[in-house]
Amino acid sequence: MEISFENKTVNIYREIYHQTKRIQESAESVVPDTDDDIGRVASVQTNLMLKSKEVTARGVIISGEATAALLYITEDQQKVSFVRLAKSFTLEYEVADIDPDTVAQVKLSIVNCETRVLNPRKVSVTFELAGELSCYKLESLTIDSRLPAEGSEGLHARYESTELMLANAACEKTFGINEQFSFPSGKPSPSRLVSQQIDFAVSDSQLIGSKVIIKGNVNISVCYLSEEVNYPVRAEFTTPFSQIIDIGEESMDHCSMNIELTSAYFDIINTISSEKALDVELHAVIQLVSRSRKSISYVADIYSNKMPVDCAVQSRQFSMVSSIQKLKITSDERLSVAEDCADVLSAFLSIAEISLEQGKIKASVGVDVVYRDSNGLLSSVHRAVSMEGDGGGQNLRLCSARLSDVYLRPDGQFIDGHISAEIGCLVCTSIEVRKVGAVSLDEEAAYDLSAYPTVTLVRVERESLWELAKTYHSSVEQIRAMNELEEDLSGRLLLIPKAL
Repeated sequence: MEISFENKTVNIYREIYHQTKRIQESAESVVPDTDDDIGRVASVQTNLMLKSKEVTARGVIISGEATAALLYITEDQQKVSFVRLAKSFTLEYEVADIDPDTVAQVKLSIVNCETRVLNPRKVSVTFELAGELSCYKLESLTIDSRLPAEGSEGLHARYESTELMLANAACEKTFGINEQFSFPSGKPSPSRLVSQQIDFAVSDSQLIGSKVIIKGNVNISVCYLSEEVNYPVRAEFTTPFSQIIDIGEESMDHCSMNIELTSAYFDIINTISSEKALDVELHAVIQLVSRSRKSISYVADIYSNKMPVDCAVQSRQFSMVSSIQKLKITSDERLSVAEDCADVLSAFLSIAEISLEQGKIKASVGVDVVYRDSNGLLSSVHRAVSMEGDGGGQNLRLCSARLSDVYLRPDGQFIDGHISAEIGCLVCTSIEVRKVGAVSLDEEAAYDLSAYPTVTLVRVERESLWELAKTYHSSVEQIRAMNELEEDLSGRLLLIPKAL
């Protein structure tokens, strides 16, 4: 005879796939006829844009575009110029157990970018791209299992419970930002825009009803050339943004999100007052996973005092993550230069690669510096700075990384630098739940209860009350009622009554 449990269920999103895939793509470009020949590469500044995500019967296909602005010092070392490159790319992931409703979220990054000057008028760039893909599938989870009120006479169930942090929503939303920024007073007037870096920094997320209110800032850093000076100039701008995402749930303990740029438009314009301004149009997608605490109660074991019981035990691993933790790593470096550095003119820094190894966070920061040497000529230096910090010895998943503090000071044949980075991590844990999923009773092999004594005297070794009740056809409640029990049962003599 089969026994069916009374179950209460909720919907959750289970992460069925998580993988980081890397590819290499190359692009070539020539220097425009109006610009001077390449003397020395000063910096390569890169951007990534997510163009599409497609869930297929075999997996997920990600397409995007990588761009690079190669800033160089001309052969006469008197000024700088630049050339742009762009390359479309595709990342393909084979994902088992996928269906059209699977939610796919991806985080794109450029791990490395190598430049080759093929001749003074032609360059090539090789991008090493990484795509971290997570796939979520909507499933029904039983959070409370009970024996039925009727038809379970003689059955005894041991219930256990645990608390899980589970994803209850996985969704995304596209949005756009249009702004005009005035260039800071005191800086050279811009003439040509070289490159731009966009950083979406989320400062707060709050659930109201079933809607998540997201607030943050868009931090924009641009590099431009000016007719007033012979070196590249950097300017930084920031603007707040807020978005509302309906997740369809009214509970959320925390959420994690990743914002990917999908398109960007930048232009230097003249204002009504004849001043220069930066016209910006951005489009991006927020990929959000909301998580909520769920207390689940389940049947860990079942026995019957009347007949043999066959229990089908199911084991399941639940992966859980905590709210984002912020970690800081710093590095003090003394960078050697070929010519004496008289003045640091421009600095371009980027986190090239970040990893977790044996509880340590390791990062590689690319440092490009354009400086004026002691002879008044332009020069540049490129260095890779290694940074390391304590990851707390926990199972971490990296979710964000940004430079928070940079200081560079010239000192003759060296440039002294202090660099800090803020790393966002999710703490990942796993809990195994072993529960009885199905029960069947063997009515044809019913016990002869008359063969068992009414009361059995037992000296306890290491058994629990549940094990004693199961062995001697009793129940935990009746053992407790017949004996004055303490927490430590070892060595005690207990009377075990037979329960029908």
